[in-house]
Amino acid sequence: MFAVVKHTCKLDIPDPKNVFSAKSSMKWVHLVWVFEDELQALTYAISLLDDPLLKANDYMYESAINQLQENRFYQLGNESVAIAEIQETPEIIYEEIQEEKEDEESIH
Repeated sequence: MFAVVKHTCKLDIPDPKNVFSAKSSMKWVHLVWVFEDELQALTYAISLLDDPLLKANDYMYESAINQLQENRFYQLGNESVAIAEIQETPEIIYEEIQEEKEDEESIH
């Protein structure tokens, strides 16, 4: 399985008509879509390039498609799209970590 990951920022502009407003804010958003095969992931990743923050001009658009096909990654400014192969989830054993902390001597 494959995933498409998009790192983008979400703007909150409560009063867009007021150019002097200082109430606007931005936060990072990390989005993931899961696909059965790499071709589906690549197709969807290319469709994300229509976002104005990722598409500067036609030359850059063609370059972005090429980078996604060859490197599985494209970035323009702070925006990025990547194609990742999904791995097995590792088993995380919290009890051992807790026991190690209890065994440590306090220096205070």
